[in-house]
Amino acid sequence: MNNWKVKKNTKQAIVEAALQLFHANGFDGTSIRDIAQKANTNPANIAYYFKNKNGLLEYCIVRYLEEYISIIESEVALLKETSADQCLLSVISKLISFQRKHYLAARFIMREMTLDTNLNREIFTTYMARENYNFQHIINCGIKSNVFKKVCPSTFILQLKGLLSAPIMHDHYAQELLQFYPRELYYTKKYREQCEVLITQYLLKKKEVVT
Repeated sequence: MNNWKVKKNTKQAIVEAALQLFHANGFDGTSIRDIAQKANTNPANIAYYFKNKNGLLEYCIVRYLEEYISIIESEVALLKETSADQCLLSVISKLISFQRKHYLAARFIMREMTLDTNLNREIFTTYMARENYNFQHIINCGIKSNVFKKVCPSTFILQLKGLLSAPIMHDHYAQELLQFYPRELYYTKKYREQCEVLITQYLLKKKEVVT
């Protein structure tokens, strides 16, 4: 194994260990030594890649949000070739799959979003603005093309965010209500289907469900 692969694996191991510990113990309850021990490396490597624990936190959040936003932006870029309802449902389907795949990161970052810190304000304001812009664009395109009802885009986006985050933030409650666990592959399929039904009933002018 060459040095590049070793460095890549070490960095990824640190990130994965950090997310597990941040999720279990919280950011303040996790030390650099804890992360290094779980990643089977030494604290100097964390300093090398991320400078400090705050740098590691910022890296974890930004990496997750960049991929999250890129899913939305990639689908919006195809709006000229598809309808607004198909675009929105595709975004939702892919975001649900993404959150299941990155469950620990999703859960930890959603919790972090509730905290009022300088880092959070700087990072989340930037990404929330991009997310809001793209969702607004999809909804406004749907209204203009007479596919969507004339709803308030901001209110709908807030409801959509709740729909996407609820199974992650309230996973035990979701398991009790829906009889499946958000980490399961089966969850992605069944929850996506239910989201599509709810959204098409609420948003689409046509009553038939778009597949």
